[in-house]
Amino acid sequence: MRLIRTSLIVLVLLGAAWFAVRYVWEILPIYIYSEPAVGDINASQIPVLMYHKISPDPKSGGFGTRVTPARFNLQMQYLAKNGYHTVQLTELADFIKEDKTLPPKSIVITCDDGYLDNYKYAFPILKKYGFTATVFVVADYIGKTNDFDVEKGLQPVNQLLGWNEIDQMSDYGITIGAHTLSHVSLTDVTLPEARYEIENCKLVLEKHLGTSVEAFAYPYGHYNGQLEETVKESGYTIAVTTDQGLVTPRSDPYAIKRVRIRGDYNLRKFIDEFRNTRT
Repeated sequence: MRLIRTSLIVLVLLGAAWFAVRYVWEILPIYIYSEPAVGDINASQIPVLMYHKISPDPKSGGFGTRVTPARFNLQMQYLAKNGYHTVQLTELADFIKEDKTLPPKSIVITCDDGYLDNYKYAFPILKKYGFTATVFVVADYIGKTNDFDVEKGLQPVNQLLGWNEIDQMSDYGITIGAHTLSHVSLTDVTLPEARYEIENCKLVLEKHLGTSVEAFAYPYGHYNGQLEETVKESGYTIAVTTDQGLVTPRSDPYAIKRVRIRGDYNLRKFIDEFRNTRT
């Protein structure tokens, strides 16, 4: 009996030691990674980070689109500690179209689909570090669940943001962007149908928010030249894709590349992604 008790204690201690080592390994880059001097940062290359869900619940989806709040906090802590500051997507449009200069270590944070967990978990962390972000919402599904992905077998059921949460985030300074009315793949419908989705999403959001909605995200990252022109004609000033890369003054404002952040990225991988991604 004593041997069993001793074995259990040893297992518990080993387990605690393992989790302690993993925790230290996870946070170590915050303290040991050497950031380039501000003068060495290429201010003409801006990372646009792409998130979807920020949730601790594994049932809400896999690490392809879900980052835990603990990891998201570490990522934001690293950015804040090392002097990064967030800019809005509309400022990025000015950076491209009007040759506006952005400060070194500028970064853009985006979240696609408008999950409720963006409000519950990401929003408090963003406020904690004084950061802003753009959240792209699907107008016809506000306050509902993500049936547009569930019905295709792409994602489990997740609650989406309601107007109350959207209003609070907007009032703080989070940009609310358009992600169509129904999250349809725009390259799979006719151009008139795509125009309807693009234009009316903007109208719905602007009517409720009482402000101009200028940022757009292509559902599933599906787009082409005709859709870019339609987005432009609909009054948007900038549109993001899921293509990997950084933004420069030569970027197409209606085909903005981003840096995908997966949930299985530790802090080292997170840092490497936005530092080393090519334009």
